[in-house]
Amino acid sequence: MKNSVSYIAIIAVTGIMGSAAFAADAPANFEERFEGTKPAVSGINGKIEAAYTYIDVDNFGDTNMGNVAGAISIPLGQQFGLQIDGGIAGADDFGTTFGGAVHAFWRNPDVALLGFYGDVVRLDSDFDADLTNWRFGAEGELYLDRFSVEAFVGGDYTDGDDFNETYFSAEALAAFYVTDDFRIHAGVGHRFDETSGRVGAEAILPFGSRNVALFGDGIFGEDVTTGRVGLRVYFGEPGKSLIQRHREDDPRIRLFDFQGFGIDGVDEGDDICTYPQPCYPPLG
Repeated sequence: MKNSVSYIAIIAVTGIMGSAAFAADAPANFEERFEGTKPAVSGINGKIEAAYTYIDVDNFGDTNMGNVAGAISIPLGQQFGLQIDGGIAGADDFGTTFGGAVHAFWRNPDVALLGFYGDVVRLDSDFDADLTNWRFGAEGELYLDRFSVEAFVGGDYTDGDDFNETYFSAEALAAFYVTDDFRIHAGVGHRFDETSGRVGAEAILPFGSRNVALFGDGIFGEDVTTGRVGLRVYFGEPGKSLIQRHREDDPRIRLFDFQGFGIDGVDEGDDICTYPQPCYPPLG
């Protein structure tokens, strides 16, 4: 029943975003704004996002998480860029998570992005079981007209008071821009020894400087279902379309993405290892 509600909610949010995006598509054009090869980052820019996430764990129950995160991107010459992320999240009865990340990348906005990604996330739990997780690897994007293919390959190292483990981590995502201001995406991720599917959407809202977007996504694993919805405010050049912001400005914030879950049959006495709260104490 809870999974059905999650599906319905995601479909509803996607419909709202699509209607808003069709109402005010962007007139701006890449080619009119730059001569020759476009820079990796069009100028100093940033974003702030706030989101609510509902998490349903089989045989355990559900919880609610809220997070706020931000990023700033700067050009490093013509074809390279740097982005710094930071954020904080809190989940019912589990504690507070905070962290920071860095993206260092080469990009041609007409072709692709390739770079290094690393982050560190700290959980101050309510169970005296504090944990720190380091994530590191390569991220890439390929631009094919209105299609984008996005990927990450790397690893996670989780360190706790009496626990440390290294995991393989990967994600592949395909996105389509229905209009310049409305994107839908789907993909698969593997994290903490679990594989999960992902669907979502983002749309620019038709007011102000066209710098506010509504976004939502759902992640569906074997033992866990999550649904997330939030608002994202972009800073920098006003009036840009969503596709331009994604390809000319800042890579996405990954700090609080639920891409995988280290859960193998959740029962009483099992450890729950999720991200960004990597490991909760045994149940029961």
